[in-house]
Amino acid sequence: MIDRDKALLITSSVPVEKGFHFFTAIKQPLGIFATSIFEFADQLKKVSLESLEFHLKRNDFARWLRDVIRDDTLANEFEKLQRLELASEKLRGKLVEITEKRCKELAEALKGSSS
Repeated sequence: MIDRDKALLITSSVPVEKGFHFFTAIKQPLGIFATSIFEFADQLKKVSLESLEFHLKRNDFARWLRDVIRDDTLANEFEKLQRLELASEKLRGKLVEITEKRCKELAEALKGSSS
């Protein structure tokens, strides 16, 4: 069970400069970014597979989730996924699935504690 304060911290938005900025390669930004875990979940559905593969290979997702969003749980899931070496839409599907699952858990923690 996630405690409400931790859920609030993880679901907070961060400044744009600390957001996750999607690239397809070094010095090749897509101009797409996310400033919260919820935006991140949404952007995973839209960005190119090339970008997803680039960032997963470099461990960028896990690093951002751990260091900026402060969600060790989701960061660990991304690191496990990295070792599976999935490609194409299977990769996107798994990234979206684990991120949306985590977002639901966080939303429940926020909702359940507010009553």
